[in-house]
Amino acid sequence: MAKPIEFNLFAPYNKGAALIGSFSDWQEIPMEKGDDGYFRTSVELEDGVYKYKFRIQSNSWFFEPEQWVDVTDPYATDVDELSGKDDGVIRIKDGERITDRYLWQHDDKPLPADHELVIYELHVGDFSGGEDDPYARGKYKHVIEKLDYLCELGINAIELMPLKEYPGDYSWGYNPRHFFAAESSYGSTADLKKLIDECHGKGIRVILDGIYNHSEASAPLTQIDHDYWYHHEPRDPDNNWGPEFNYEHYDEKLDIHPAWKFTGEAIRFWISEYHLDGIRFDAARQIANYDFMHWIVQEAKKLLARSLFITLLNTFLKLPALPM
Repeated sequence: MAKPIEFNLFAPYNKGAALIGSFSDWQEIPMEKGDDGYFRTSVELEDGVYKYKFRIQSNSWFFEPEQWVDVTDPYATDVDELSGKDDGVIRIKDGERITDRYLWQHDDKPLPADHELVIYELHVGDFSGGEDDPYARGKYKHVIEKLDYLCELGINAIELMPLKEYPGDYSWGYNPRHFFAAESSYGSTADLKKLIDECHGKGIRVILDGIYNHSEASAPLTQIDHDYWYHHEPRDPDNNWGPEFNYEHYDEKLDIHPAWKFTGEAIRFWISEYHLDGIRFDAARQIANYDFMHWIVQEAKKLLARSLFITLLNTFLKLPALPM
C-alpha cells in the first residue's frame, strides 16, 4: 500500500524548487518553502527503490541568475553514481525510508579502550582485490576476508580512508561529493555494515577518515547556493582541494551556522547508521575553527554508547593529506 513520503531540501535563499524522480516519470512535482528554509513535498510511494533529484533555481555565482539546475539531494544516503547522472536513490520499506535491511550481529561485543589501540590505516580499493586477480580493486568483502590476518598482526582498530561517494570508481577519497552516501564501487551499504560488524565481532574498532574542510567541486551544495555554504575564494591557495566549508558564516535570520548544521548532521548519520567507533578529522588546520571542532566532538560523543575515539591526526604539526 502506498504511503506518503516527504522529500525536503534546505535552501533558505533559493527562489524555487521542484522534485523529479522515477516515480513521476521525471516530471516536476512542485515544492513549497516554509519559514524554516525547507522546500517540502510528499509523494505516495509503495515499498521499493526509486531514483530522484531536485530541480532548483540556483543562487550560485557561476550560473545565470536564478537558473534552474538539477541537483542530487545533499542528504541522499545512496547515489547511482555509475549511471553518470548522480541520481539519488531512496528505498522504502513498510512506508518508511531505509538505507538497507542489514541486521547487526555484534553490537554487544567488548572493544578495546582508547589507550590500547593499534591502528591500521586501510584503503579499501588497494587493500585487497582478491587473490585471483591482484589488479582488481578491493571491495568491502575483501577486507572481511583479511580480518584474521590483521588480528594476527596485533591490529585492534582500523582507520578506513574516506568512504563518502566520490566521482569515478577509484580515489583515495579526499574528493567527497556526497556526504551521506557510502562509496558504491566498494560494495553496497549493507556490505559496509557487514564489514564494520565483522570487525566488532573480532574486537576491532572502526574509525572513519572524515573530510569536512572541503568538498568536491560539483557537490550538490555548490550547485544550490555556493556562498551560503562555502568560502567564495580559497583562504590558502597552496593547500586547497575544492570548495572550503565556511564555518564562520552565521545565518542571523535562522539562527544557525549552516556548515555546522550540515557537517553535524552528516557525522550523526554516519555514527548512528554505521555504528562507527570514531572519526578522524582530516586537515583540521584547514578547518581552522576551534569553536566548531569543540562542538562537533561533543555532539559525536553524545551518540556513542561506548566511548568515542576521535583522533585529530592532522593538526598544525602535520600537513593535511593530499587528495587523489
